[in-house]
Amino acid sequence: MAATSMMIGRKVIIDTDAGRDDALALFMALEAHKRQEINVIAITTVNGNTLLHHVNNNVQRILHTVKMQEIPVYSGTTRPLVHPWNPTEKPFHGYDGFGDVDLPVLSPPPPPIQKQHAVWALVNLVKKYPGEIVLIALGPLTNLALAQRLDPEFTSNLQALYVMGGNTTGEGNWTSSAEFNFLLDPEAARVVFEETSIPINLTPWEICYHDLGISYDVRKEMGQIKSKAAELMDKIEADVIANLEYDYWITCDQVAMAWMIDDVKNGNLQKCQNIIQDYSNKKVIKDCLATATKRCFASVELNGEITRGQMAIDHMSTRKRSPNLNILSGVNKPLYLRYLRMGFGGGF
Repeated sequence: MAATSMMIGRKVIIDTDAGRDDALALFMALEAHKRQEINVIAITTVNGNTLLHHVNNNVQRILHTVKMQEIPVYSGTTRPLVHPWNPTEKPFHGYDGFGDVDLPVLSPPPPPIQKQHAVWALVNLVKKYPGEIVLIALGPLTNLALAQRLDPEFTSNLQALYVMGGNTTGEGNWTSSAEFNFLLDPEAARVVFEETSIPINLTPWEICYHDLGISYDVRKEMGQIKSKAAELMDKIEADVIANLEYDYWITCDQVAMAWMIDDVKNGNLQKCQNIIQDYSNKKVIKDCLATATKRCFASVELNGEITRGQMAIDHMSTRKRSPNLNILSGVNKPLYLRYLRMGFGGGF
């Protein structure tokens, strides 16, 4: 039986643009929810990997797949804060975010999307549960930026904030210098970075690409797990596996999600984050997913002809600002693979 919102566990809200990597990240979170390790109280959606109505449909399909339709879904922003997003080539995740494959009509029909806008849902839920909610953002930060502007105490009332996005060395995955989530809405990322009241636990592009590439043989083995989640993942990722666009299977949102779940499972988020600063204490950190992080201040470039959307780290502390980021820089890969298998329905 699916756990209810009254279950034990840290309250979590997931903000997502529901492409294929979001799908597996959501399956990971929903399995952790079933295990009462976290308590997913809401999913908010945002335009990003695909148009918002596709994002909503994809989230509903994911919930339907694991029979957890009781989790409320709130529809969010349909476009970036300032500049429209008009890609000139086919999106990596397909036009519908799920690889443009034929999928069956959901039966019975999913519950309707909540009437309240996602931004107001974020503001109101965080006000209702001050200091109790862990928020994880897997897509562009448009919803979060608007929530912060509507309520300047929004981030200060969070227990923790996790974000997948940005880059630490100027290496991009959409342009030569910008990561997709921040490039799609750099103004929103700038607002969140500049106005956050708590350090952002950030999973950047480079650690996903360079440090956590997974062989396609391992990906195919995970797809053979007998579960509805694995069945859906194999359908929507069929072209990724067949075309071998990268040398390895690259996961991004899944890394951020595994980090969040692992921190929550430790029972004390701040304790785990303090532990991983002590790199000499290998015995203590060996059981944490995050084995190293870097604290720093960074912002997001808005005006560069070539660098728009690039994350700019203040290495020289010229801005005299306290660190606003806790950047993931080391991961326990065997443990990470266990979290991925959990998302595919293979247990932990």
